[in-house]
Amino acid sequence: MNCLASDAETLGCLAPNPKLLKQLMRQPLGSTPLRIRSGGTSSRCASDGCWTLDLRKHREIHYQEHSQNIEIGTGLTMAELLQALRPHGRSVPIGLSGLTGSGFILTGGMGPLSRSQGLAVDSIQAMEGIWGTGEPFSLSTDQSAENSRQWRALMGAAPFLAVVTRLRLRTQPLQPLRLRRGLIHPSLLPELLQMAEQWPETCSLQWSWGERLEIYAVDSSDDQTTPGPLAALAPILGTDHQAAVQHCTSQLEQPRFGSLASENASFQPVHNEVTGRLGPALGRKASPLIERLSARIQQRPHDECRISAQQLGGATTRVNRESTSFIHRDSMWKPWITAAWNPGDLAGRERSLQWMDQVSDDLRQACPGLHLAQLHDHLPGHQRELVDAFGEWLPELRQLKSELDPEGRLPPL
Repeated sequence: MNCLASDAETLGCLAPNPKLLKQLMRQPLGSTPLRIRSGGTSSRCASDGCWTLDLRKHREIHYQEHSQNIEIGTGLTMAELLQALRPHGRSVPIGLSGLTGSGFILTGGMGPLSRSQGLAVDSIQAMEGIWGTGEPFSLSTDQSAENSRQWRALMGAAPFLAVVTRLRLRTQPLQPLRLRRGLIHPSLLPELLQMAEQWPETCSLQWSWGERLEIYAVDSSDDQTTPGPLAALAPILGTDHQAAVQHCTSQLEQPRFGSLASENASFQPVHNEVTGRLGPALGRKASPLIERLSARIQQRPHDECRISAQQLGGATTRVNRESTSFIHRDSMWKPWITAAWNPGDLAGRERSLQWMDQVSDDLRQACPGLHLAQLHDHLPGHQRELVDAFGEWLPELRQLKSELDPEGRLPPL
């Protein structure tokens, strides 16, 4: 479990089976909101004075040969999902880690294959679960106009309205990947960002900036030779053996993202919060933005504070912005900021959260949107984050919240 969440002084952990979940959701809990644990990587899957609902008993899985869809319980991790699909030669686009749970999908779901295969949330064909009222629901892509509002709300804002227990996902053919990573000087990053904005959809760029700056480029094309974008990185990465093109048979074989950005790996527990922004292609804005971020990197209050980013565009832009709660379909980049501090260091926590807010402000003009992969209803900027995440759709979400979770059993909107 996320280190910050595991140290929380909770009221306890509830792990009902599917039959008992409906009854649980209708009981007075004594404290709200209820926290949800699926993969356990979120800093808010447990918090002080709240109950945690553990979904790990919801682990059913069924692959449909005729449709090539897969039905899963939301207690599975993304690694377990990909492992179940591997014998069928199928896959779904996951993020940079297989440890995340279904919350990754329900809040958007971005990763190295998003440009060619879309967001993970876009692969959802059907959902089942329990609204905050305790009423069960079962919705699918062929829903009637009557519940289209509910469907759109669940597609990116589900944690505020419901406990989703089952998903049916569209799958993709399993594709081998080629990957190239290495360390670069920050002065080269603006040129690289503009270069990546011209790449084909099969290629994506990720980077992580801590003590050092790591770039992480992935290609999923069918071309048997080294693709042009990866080959073009040679002058930037040099000829070091670590910068050679790596071949991975699946997403689960990708090397750990960000492992090169810290010179000395720390095995001490660290608390952290993460906030992610969204914005279109940077073009000429890249150079002044990276200059500002470089100054922030020099001011990091903790060694594990980082600024990272991943590339979107391509398939993620070809979905109507009004069909899901992920409205920022023009986004080319998702930069995210990690604030870190040592457990128990309240002053360090305050410094790191302030640093995170400052970096977020630096990014806001170029990246006005926000991705709520982690909830921050305990932090002062929560309301601003909701506006940046959902924009003009937020009033409708709040109306649905009043209908589907009137007692506020789930996180507030």
